[in-house]
Amino acid sequence: MLGHINQVLHNRDLALFYADHDIKLDEALALAHKEFEVRHDIYTWDALAWALYKNGKYQEASDAMEHALRPGTRDALLFFHAGMIAGRSGQKSQAREKLQSALNINPGFHVIYAGVARRQLEALDNEAALTASQGPNDGPNHVP
Repeated sequence: MLGHINQVLHNRDLALFYADHDIKLDEALALAHKEFEVRHDIYTWDALAWALYKNGKYQEASDAMEHALRPGTRDALLFFHAGMIAGRSGQKSQAREKLQSALNINPGFHVIYAGVARRQLEALDNEAALTASQGPNDGPNHVP
């Protein structure tokens, strides 16, 4: 039984590794689903959400991420994943909130992803400022 549990945990780690490195994305998703057959904790939900995201299944990823961010969850990496998923799903304010939460929990939560979170927040802020400065009648479809 312990060997099976260790294999499942290995599946989750391997799914995240593949997704993080944008390799074997189909296998990452298959591994996440395989682990999900056995475990339904926040980290399994997160692995599944991240693999779905990396496979371009943004709505499914968003749905899975809701389960990972149960009340009381305080893991910066999970909030980063949630922010990236929300951004790709078109939920800009939620993306900003989740990314900021990741950095508030731990500004150095990941050697690469902490910087990605900062850059993504900056891009979201710049986009919001540009939209606000254009006003309702100054957008790209405005006809004078």
